Amino acid sequence: MKITIEKITEKEKEEALLRITEMTPDVQAAISLLENGEQVLIGLRGTERVPCPISKIYYIETVDEKTFLYTKAECLEVKHKLYELEGILDQRFFRCSKSMICNMRKIRSVKAGENSRLNATLLNGETLIITRSYVPEFKKRLGLGGK
Repeated sequence: MKITIEKITEKEKEEALLRITEMTPDVQAAISLLENGEQVLIGLRGTERVPCPISKIYYIETVDEKTFLYTKAECLEVKHKLYELEGILDQRFFRCSKSMICNMRKIRSVKAGENSRLNATLLNGETLIITRSYVPEFKKRLGLGGK
């Protein structure tokens, strides 16, 4: 993709022009970012509400009917269910198991695991399991085909 940046005077109005062949999730995410700034989720640290930019999220997990988001430095509880978060989050996020969503941009490496599963090592060194029912979609998202 070619990117052109044109410097204007302070009196001129800033604008962005996107020339696209089709509206993809990536293009929609770029539009959303330009219009609204970075999306955040509100997490709880005890009774304190903490805004967390979605770009900082490594993964989100449900444990004992509670949902937690994990960044490099902390764990915050969120009041959403995973299926609700799937509708809120952009294409960077992928459902990797029944109880977990991961940020594909935080994956350092992936290797084959037991029982047709994959082990994904994150940038922070943690390892997540991509269960076999989610492997075909994961490979498709990586451009490796569905099988």
